[in-house]
Order: sequence, then structure tokens, then C-alpha cells
Amino acid sequence: MLVLWRHVADVYVNLGPGVTGRWLQGAAAAVDFGRIGVVTFFMISGFVIPFSINPKSPAPVGTFLIRRFFRIYPAYWLSVPLGALTAFWIWGGAFGFRDFLVNLTLLQDFFGFTPAEGVYWTLRIEWIFYLLCAALLLLKSLGDARRLFALAALFTLLYSAEMLSHWWNGRRFFGTELVLTFLNLSLMFAGTLYRRLVVDGEWRADPWLAVFFAGFMGWHLLVMPLATAMAIGFTSNAVVTYALGIALFVLGTSVVRVRSRLTDWLGRVSYSIYLFHPVVFMALLWVLQRFPATSWWRSQHLGVYLGVNALLTALVATLVFRCVERPGIELGRRLARRWRARETDAPASDASAPQARTRPEIA
Repeated sequence: MLVLWRHVADVYVNLGPGVTGRWLQGAAAAVDFGRIGVVTFFMISGFVIPFSINPKSPAPVGTFLIRRFFRIYPAYWLSVPLGALTAFWIWGGAFGFRDFLVNLTLLQDFFGFTPAEGVYWTLRIEWIFYLLCAALLLLKSLGDARRLFALAALFTLLYSAEMLSHWWNGRRFFGTELVLTFLNLSLMFAGTLYRRLVVDGEWRADPWLAVFFAGFMGWHLLVMPLATAMAIGFTSNAVVTYALGIALFVLGTSVVRVRSRLTDWLGRVSYSIYLFHPVVFMALLWVLQRFPATSWWRSQHLGVYLGVNALLTALVATLVFRCVERPGIELGRRLARRWRARETDAPASDASAPQARTRPEIA
């Protein structure tokens, strides 16, 4: 919803000269509510995803990737044509057939094609995280907190070296996109470690790791924000925004545990809220711009447009969850069970193979 707030406010503040409540856009832009939401989203992924894998079950990597595929792609596939329609086609924008096909793979960023929606970049980060989890599982390292910390610390080191070098002498090593990928992956694994060490209380078994992890969190929450504030100030400072996202994650997992029917429902449909809020606000924007700029329709308080978009998006997300997401999740579970059953049956088949070879061949 923070992401929705930022995106809707940025667009609808210019809907007409009579729009009031512009402070809602100013507040969202000053600390970048959208980025705060994304950072919190990444850390929640780290808090949840690795713990959805049972390393002792048959074929854990295959079943994990199958379930993740059918969790992400069905709703995503629906969002591609709707995103292209509302962001490009109804406005006369260029979004060709090749753009459309490549978007279906979620690989558009790697091949330089236009994304149907600007929010898709986070799904690329998610999939990199999933593949890293699968690789760590194969290496028997996903359950090793020290190895996870080493990986998170390495990503943070690469990010910090790039940013500090850029701020001090203007020199870059990796580029903005890659270095932000390092940062986001680092925070995802930080979410995993936070759950293990803090929430589940495993710090008692490894106090030195807990000390290093506390330093890691302090680096992101205090050291880097203060260093960047001295270099470029607090306004439009992405590092400060990241710190606020981390703080929101810590607050929501350890201090203020919000549990209600409303938040449970929002949690269930949150993926579709994220995917389809651009579809809703761009479609509504197109309709509103059919009216004169000074009309009643284009002269409301910005909070009205935020509220209407939030309500419509929640309704669309609920429909998508019931009709697309949930069937996709169930299909993924069925296919994962079949994959697991096939892997379970494989040893028996292998064991019978030598016996078959000892039988005399019939000419």
C-alpha cells in the first residue's frame, strides 16, 4: 500500500489545477514511501521463503522451485497484457509483440526490452533470491547461519564500497542497478538471519554471530545513513529510505505484531495489489483525463484519489487471488507432490535395474 500511495500520488497530483491535498504527494516523495515498501517486502521474503523449504524431504530443490514458479507466474502473466494495455496501448505508446513475448518470461531486463510495468524489477530480484536459496540448499548451506551471514556481509561490502567510492570521488565499479541488486539480496538474507537469531532466539547458541549481525544491522540503520546524509543530505537519500524500510520490518516482526482479519486479507492479496495497482490507477487516469482539466472529476482532494484507487485495487486483487493466484498455488503444490513422488520412487527403480540386466537376453 505504501508503493500504491507513492505511485498514485506522483501521477494524480498533476491531474488538474484544482487537485488539493498535495502534501500527500510531498510526504510520500520526501522519504520515498514506495522504496520503504519494497525494502520491507524484500526483508519479509527473506523472513519467510527459506523456511518454506524442508531440506529433509525428497527433492527439496525441485519442489521448491516448482512451487515458487506457480506462485509467481500465473498472476504475473495476467498482469502483462493488462499492464501493456493501460501503460502503453490506450495512450498510443509503443509496446510491440516482441516486448510482450519477452515480458512473459520475466527476462525483459536482461535483454533490454521494455517492461509492461515498472514494478517488475522487484520480481527479478525475487527470482535471483530463490535461485540462491536453491544453490545454498544444494551446497548444504541454507541452514548454516554463519554462511548466510558471510553471503549477506559480502553483498553489503560490495554495495558499500561502490556507494562510498561514488560519493567521495565519483568513481563506480558495478553500476547502480547491479549494486542495488547486491543491497537488496543482502537485506533479504538479513531477513532470514533476523528470524533465526532474534525472533527464534538462536543468538544464544552463537553469541559471536549475534554480535556481528548486530553490527551488520547497525551499519544499515545508522552508519550508512549518517555517512550519506553528510555527503548528500537527508532529502531524496535512498540510503535513509532503506534504513526506514529496515526499521519498519524490525518494528513489524518484533515490536508491534499486527494481527487482524483486515491485515490477514491484505497479506493474502498483497502480491496482486502490487502487480495490479498500476493497471487500476492508469486505467482510471485514462478515464478521468477524458474530462476537462477544471472539471469536478479532476479537482478532488488527492486523498480521494488515493482512497478510490486503493479500494478498486484491493477488489481487483481479491478477484485475481481467487481466480488466478490460488488455483496457481494449488497447481504448483500438486505438481510439486508429483515431482517429490517421482524422486521417491526413483531409488526403487534403480535398485531393480541390476536384476534386470542379469536376466539372459532372448534372441
